Parts: sequence; structure tokens; C-alpha cells
Amino acid sequence: MTNTTDITTRISRAAGAALCALALVVPAFAQGTAPDKGSSPQGSPAKGAPQGSGKKPAGSASKPTSKASPKASSSGKAADAAASGSAEERPKTQVFVLPLEGTVGVGLRNEEMEKLEKIADTFGPGQVFIIRINSNGGLVIEGDEINVTLSRIKQKHRLVAWIEKAISGGAFTGMHADEIYFTPEGSLGSITMMSGSTEVTQARDPWKERVAEVAVLGGRHPQIGRAMVYSEEELSYDKDEKTGKVTFYPSLKGKYILSKKGENLTLNATNALHCGFSDGTAATEEELLKLLDLDDPERFAVNDAGHKIYKDYQALIKRAQTEVPLLMRKLEIEGTGSGDPRVILQNRIRNAQANIDWIKRAPDVMQYELNVPLQAREELEKRIADWRREIARMNNQNQGGGN
Repeated sequence: MTNTTDITTRISRAAGAALCALALVVPAFAQGTAPDKGSSPQGSPAKGAPQGSGKKPAGSASKPTSKASPKASSSGKAADAAASGSAEERPKTQVFVLPLEGTVGVGLRNEEMEKLEKIADTFGPGQVFIIRINSNGGLVIEGDEINVTLSRIKQKHRLVAWIEKAISGGAFTGMHADEIYFTPEGSLGSITMMSGSTEVTQARDPWKERVAEVAVLGGRHPQIGRAMVYSEEELSYDKDEKTGKVTFYPSLKGKYILSKKGENLTLNATNALHCGFSDGTAATEEELLKLLDLDDPERFAVNDAGHKIYKDYQALIKRAQTEVPLLMRKLEIEGTGSGDPRVILQNRIRNAQANIDWIKRAPDVMQYELNVPLQAREELEKRIADWRREIARMNNQNQGGGN
């Protein structure tokens, strides 16, 4: 009879190797944590300095208000209706909020963004697509797919990022948005490429420029992205408190220091707003919608599709975390007390097939959260075939003995 312990051992070892090769995690010194509430925020203005806000600089200018006007208005069929009909006939712009939580590539995935994109597209261009991010980072390969998806979404809809915690890959995700808002305790930065606990230094320069490009894509200064990637990059700025204009320096020349050598830039709600990186700070969804000028029920409708997508996927993750370890144990022991080898094998077939179904249903969770590599599917399918042949052999022997 096949030894299933070998299967689970090989599964665990292969998963560990895959995760080490692909993981993008928070630098060891940061550990994905925001600054202490009581500490002076990194790069905060000196005590007594004005706390004005500003828009991200295309060059160096910033916008002197935290309340952003909509970047994209309803167009297409919505615009046609607006031009020809009354307010009652005019379709409302849909406002979607998609919470993205957990490891990039596992809890925070491209797939959920694409699901909501398809729903938003049914209402025509010009809808509002808000991503609320709470992530310590994750997989580099997922970041590539997120880049493509968010770049496509923002060509059609108004893309807003709402930051609770966006570290490493989470920060890379959030920086695609033209508008960024923080929660009061929000943090964003430290976009370092790691393998295990070691920085992938040979990829640092291209990765630094890649993040700088994403910063520019969202209308921000490229040096912000570079300082988040490489701890030797310095960043400071001056701000004209009358006009709100911000000028960044790749050195410590400016009055306000954001990042010194030996630090990977991580912004908080205070300094992000002051330097113009963020557009404002909102503790609740209602506050955010008000800042975005989306709180008029005659013009805008809050659509629950994003929250539903989030809840459904998080429920799937929790189910997998509960059921898969149990299935693995059952694969070893269920039915062994019966003494009947056919019953034992039938139980193993059932439990192995259940694991295969989970690999199909939630491959990212299985591979990166539960250490079950996708190659385990082939291994389990082979074992199922072997067990079925063994059962057939036993049945043939019993039939022969009865003749």
C-alpha cells in the first residue's frame, strides 16, 4: 500500500522552496509595522509648521486642498443620458469599494480586481473604483499582474487607493492610483524585493526604477519610489506654505526630511498629506466619500459588489485554512481502524480528491498559505490511480477465491 506520508513530506518541501524563490516581503528592520502612535512620524513637519495638504506633483507643484474633485466623470451611456434627460433619468455613477487584505498574491490578488472591473464596466466608463489596502507585501509575480490590471482600470474609471497599511507589494499596488487617501494610522512604503530574509540586490536597480515609474504613473515624484526601494536613497522637500508648492530633493537639502540613508521610506498619514503624496485622511468610508465629493445620493450610488467579492474570497481562504489540514490528516489515518484495506484505500481516494478540488478552487491559498504546491495535484492523481488499481486487484482476487 502506498505510503501517503511521503506525499505530504514532498508537498511541504516543494512548497517551502517555491515560497522562498518568489516571496517579496517586508525588510527585516521594518517587519511590516507602522510607526508607533506616540512617536514622532518619520519626516513630519517641525512642531508648529502648517499641516496643509497637496496634490501629487507632476513636477513639483501641489494642490492646496485635501478635498479632491472627481478625476473622471461618468461618460459613454451615462453621459448621453445626462445630456438628454432629467436628473431622474440620469444614471448614477457607481462607487465601488474593494477591500484588499493579506499577502499580495494570496489575500490581495489581481483576480478580485478583475472581477470588480467587469462589474464596473457594465455601467460604462467613469465609475469610481476604490481599493482599500491592508497588506505587508507578498509575491513579485502578482505585482506584475496587478500593474497590468490597475493600469487598464484607470484608463476607464476613477481609481482611488485608501491606505490602512500598504507595505512592500501593498505599497506598489496603492501607488498606481491617481488619488491616495490614508486612514489616520495608515502607512505606505518599504518596497524592498526579498528572497527569504535577504534582499535581492542584483534586482535592486531595475526594481528601483520600476517603482519610480509607477510613482510617476500616479502623478508623484519618482524619487519617492526610489527612496522606498533602496535605503541609501535620501529624500527631503521644501514647501511654500502659501501656495502649497512642494519641491523634492534627492538629498537632505530640504527643510522636511522624509528618508535618510539606512532607511527605506515609509510614509504615514501626516507626512504623506503634508508633502502632497496623499490627498487627505479618512477614518471611515463615509468620511472618504465626502472628501471625494461622492456623498450626493442624487448623483452617486454606493455599490456593494466590491465588499461582496472581498467577503466571498476571505470566506474561501478561511475554509481552506480549516479544511485542508484536516484532509491531509485524514489522508493518513481515516479508515485504518476498520482493518479492511479496501475501506482504507477508498477513504484515501476521497480525501485525496478533496485536496485536488481545493488546489483547483484556491491555488494561491494552497501554494503560499498552506504549503501545498500545485505539483501536488499530479502526485495525488497518480496515487488515486494506484489505489484504484489496488482495489480492483483485491476485488478480482476475492472473485477468484469464490469460484
